This record gives sequence, structure tokens and C-alpha cells, in this order.
Amino acid sequence: MLTGSLELDGHTVPYLYGCDCADALVDAVLARCGDATSVLLVLDRNAEPHAGPVRARLARHVPVYPIVVDPTDAGKRLHVVEEILEHAVRHAADRSSLVLAMGGGFVGNVAGLAAALLHRGVRLVHLPTTPVAAFDSVLSLKQAVNLSAGKNLCGTYFPATLIGCDLRWLTTIPDDQLLTGVAEMAKNVLAVVPEQEPRFVRAIRDRRAHPLDALHVLCEIGIGAKQPLLRRDPRERGPALVFEYGHTVAHALEFMSRGSMPHGEAVAWGMLVAAEVSHMTGYLDKAAVTHHYRLVSLLELPPPREVLAPVDRPALAALLLRDNKRGYHRVADGEIPMVLLDALGSAVAGPDGRPLSAVEHKLVMAAFDTVAANGTWGAE
Repeated sequence: MLTGSLELDGHTVPYLYGCDCADALVDAVLARCGDATSVLLVLDRNAEPHAGPVRARLARHVPVYPIVVDPTDAGKRLHVVEEILEHAVRHAADRSSLVLAMGGGFVGNVAGLAAALLHRGVRLVHLPTTPVAAFDSVLSLKQAVNLSAGKNLCGTYFPATLIGCDLRWLTTIPDDQLLTGVAEMAKNVLAVVPEQEPRFVRAIRDRRAHPLDALHVLCEIGIGAKQPLLRRDPRERGPALVFEYGHTVAHALEFMSRGSMPHGEAVAWGMLVAAEVSHMTGYLDKAAVTHHYRLVSLLELPPPREVLAPVDRPALAALLLRDNKRGYHRVADGEIPMVLLDALGSAVAGPDGRPLSAVEHKLVMAAFDTVAANGTWGAE
């Protein structure tokens, strides 16, 4: 088992990962949180096979109270957090209790927000079982749920005490879900660590023949991309906003789909739109845009036209104008704050130094139409 770590707002958060290390992860949880009076185990239905042995090993030392939630983006709302909190209180959770999240990004967010609110904050442990969670979403202080107006509009910042992942869990993910799940790693390569592209491409191509080796590399890319920026900007309000690359359009598409479009797929389309916007505004050359299409094509999604042509344009524009990055600096009513690139691995700095640029919403929609017109995987 390997040990990484994140420096988050004055907290050192260990990240333990390896293959066939579930028992060792439970022992690490007990070593770090062995004084817990109870464990509230929050898991999604897809994680139940992995959770059984974890629960049994924990239960030898501390009472464990599981609650299963359905991981749908449409259900990522405050009522789920309230259900978790009520479950905790029914089982006499106190300030020494532990919230343990097992599942994907949905579970990490609702459990994280519940941990932050229960008794004004109890300890939180993440055991992610999906690529999106393991390589991206748990590597953050951000805990949030959706409101009726859009994605992640209600939340807080709260650190985990420990993160752990048995990469064997991720080998049970169907291949198409694995590919969309690593879209965040494609984002990291394009926007933050382009030098990692050869390793990323090799991992994607080797995923069937050598799945555990590939997952190990992808995990390292996720931690390695986030670690330096989060050390400087743990609340992701400054330089670390670069991790929002592609997410402006992605969040809108994901929200519009009511969860039928996976987060990773939405990020893939969002990155292509962001690249086209970057080109239309004179920042990114055509070769770099083509590079985006080539890297995203590795995720084996349908051609853009098949997915994006039917999207309701007015509804998309309305959501973009309510994006949760508004307010970092002043933008006009018809403008959208977006992360843009002027080269691979280099974000455009806005007027206050943050990697956010105000873009006229009509330009964003024009870039969306450009991506949606593609019937193949070449930039047009």
C-alpha cells in the first residue's frame, strides 16, 4: 500500500492506495479514528459488494450504522443530507462519531456535507470506489449539493481525516464508465500537467491488459496534479480554479440531463467547448484545439454531433448564466466566467489574477455549436 498526502487548509490528509489493500485500509481507519464511538457508513448501492468486508472488519471494534443512498445527480439535494443526519441521530451519533463515505462522487459530497453539519463537524473518511471519486472529487475540501437553479450551489469546505482506495474496487467498473470516469484526468493533462500525457495515454491503452497498473498511474496523475495547487489554494478560489476547466458547460449539461449524462462525459464536452472559446478569443491556437479532440477521443464517446445537436440551446444558455463561479470578479449580465487556456497547461489570467475570463454568452453558445457540428472526432 502506498501513501500520498494532501495539504488542505492546514490539514495534512493522507491518501492511502494500492491493490487488494482493503483490510489494510480499515486498519488505517482504526489507527487514525479508533476512538470513534460509532461509524456512520454512507454508501451507494453500487458500492455494497465492497462495503460488506469493510463493515464486518470495522464492526469488530466499533458499532457501524450503514445507510444506502441512490447516486443520482437529480437526487443530489439537501433532503439526502438531511436523511443521513437523521439516520445518524437515530443511532445516537455524537461528536466522536465518524462519517465514512464509500462510493462515487455523489456519496463523497453528500456524506462530506453531512459530516460538516453533524454536531458542527465530525470526522470524515473517504473510501472512493469509482474513478471520478478516487482520482478527483475526494481530492478537495469542497462538499456540495445541487439546488433547483443548478449544480453545487449549496455547500461548504470541510477536510477529510483520511482517504483510501483499494484500486481493485475500480476494476469492477464497466469499461465505458471507467473511460468517462477518467475524463477529469484528461482535463488535468490538458490544463495542468501536459507533461503527463504519455503516461495518461499509455494507461488508457493498457487498461484492459494491465488494469491495476493503469489505475495506479491514473491515481498518481490525479494526486500529482492537484497536490501543488491545493497546497497554495486549498479552497480553490485562486490558482486552483484551473481545475474548473471544462466545468462551466459540463455542469450545465449534466444538470439538464437530470443525471443521465455522467459527470466525466459532461466534462469531456465542456473541455472541447472551452478549447473552442479559447481559440475564438485568440488565446489558443488551432493545433492545441485539435489536440483536445484527439485526447478526448480516447474516451470512446460517440461523435459530438450525436450527443450535443439535440441539446436545448436556450435552456443551456440560462444555466450557463447562473454558473457557480459568478461573483469571483464582476462580469456583465450577459457574460460567463470561464477558465480558458492560452497553451496546453497554461490558463489565461483574469483581471484579478484568477484563471477566469469573462466571456460573452453568445460566444460560448457559438463555440458549443462548433463542437456540436462535429460528426467525427476531428476539430472542424
